[in-house]
Amino acid sequence: MSETTQNRQAHRVFAGVALAIMLGALEITLLMPTISRLGEMFDSPRLAPLLVSSYLFSMTLTMPVYGRLSDRFGRTPCLMAALALFTLGSLTSTLTDSLPVLLATRLLTGLGGGGLIALSFAVIADVIPPRQVGRYQGLISTLFAVSSVAGPLLGAFIMAHFDWRWLFLFKLPLGLLAMGISYWALKDLGHKGARSAPDNLGIILLLLAGIGWGLSTNTAELLPALTTLQPALLAGAIMLSLVLLVQQWRHPNPVLPLRLLSGRLLSIAFLLLALSEGVRLGLLVYLPLALEQHQGMSPDNTSRVLLWFILSVTAGTFISGKRIAHQGLCRPFPWAGGVLLGVGSLLLLALFSRWLNGSWLYVGLITSGTGIGFLIVSCSIAVQNALPSQQLGAGLALMNFCRSLGGTLGVIWLGWQYQQQLADWSTPVYGSLAGYGVVCLLLGFIMPDKELGNQAKHQPES
Repeated sequence: MSETTQNRQAHRVFAGVALAIMLGALEITLLMPTISRLGEMFDSPRLAPLLVSSYLFSMTLTMPVYGRLSDRFGRTPCLMAALALFTLGSLTSTLTDSLPVLLATRLLTGLGGGGLIALSFAVIADVIPPRQVGRYQGLISTLFAVSSVAGPLLGAFIMAHFDWRWLFLFKLPLGLLAMGISYWALKDLGHKGARSAPDNLGIILLLLAGIGWGLSTNTAELLPALTTLQPALLAGAIMLSLVLLVQQWRHPNPVLPLRLLSGRLLSIAFLLLALSEGVRLGLLVYLPLALEQHQGMSPDNTSRVLLWFILSVTAGTFISGKRIAHQGLCRPFPWAGGVLLGVGSLLLLALFSRWLNGSWLYVGLITSGTGIGFLIVSCSIAVQNALPSQQLGAGLALMNFCRSLGGTLGVIWLGWQYQQQLADWSTPVYGSLAGYGVVCLLLGFIMPDKELGNQAKHQPES
């Protein structure tokens, strides 16, 4: 295949998935500034935070399912189904008149949102060789960064000037447009599917275990009458999870290909992505709180400070992506990213523990952000390069699942520390973030490397 043809196909792929990625990233942060207002409008302030977490829960849970189904039935049909569910969820959200029903429609939207992220990465990996994908990683990260920043701004603007239903209504034409563009751009690109043993039991166990964890950790909000049974619900979730792990390890084509984690490269790369996502989300949530409470900054000023962090993550992805494409190896970016993240997180710990003055804030943020950017690109490319072609969709979905799960569990742990020590929470919270960073530093040094391939995993038909 000529370089011109390969570049043309790469451009088509990005045209096909760009809007899907943007919608998936935008939805994560869109409702964050509207939670308290929606809680007041529906007279259910305790349920309102679940408007965000319900979408994240459903999105994370369905990522592995989409990956496995796309290996069997093809990327484009599964992406069309995901976009249809996402759009349908947005439509039903505009028709609700109570918060419990709105939570159900958010779960439906998340069923589609999981496919938008997981399948977009899989299509890219199908068509673009691992050595060349780094050149485009900066575009993906920029799209994510812009969408993540635009989400809260757009949500606040809509709530201030329009009816709350426009939070969901404006996505209907975008969802339909994304379906049309994706079908046109990807109809003859990407994996077409292959026969394999289905893992229906694994999918059912995964969904049941996820529902069990969701109910057991939110019993007081969702099922107040069953609060006394919360320990039993938690025990049931643990048992289902253990059964799921055993079943997945034994199945020849599992929805969660856990045997991939027996390889040193993949296991370290997955762990680095999970930990770095925990630091990224932790800083996005707790940096504004620390700056407002301890340094008296206004929300506008904290947003400007946070922008330096977001831009440094994007810069790290651009730099590492270009260099990896040029040299054909992921090193030195796993260990360089680990060092930068470890040093940056320690600087932030020292700053908020009042061992350093405020002039070190930007140094810590930029260092941490650049390190996270290095890790995102180098680990993602290393995983894509190491995965067998027949498990590409499931493997990349597992990567995104681990990364999302790592971020979610990390923020839950930080939230518990915040609630335990409300008076002086910054030291334990930033101590945990520093711990994540130091572990990344150590893992980056021991992560093995492998020369990147020059062939796409699934060559498009000529």
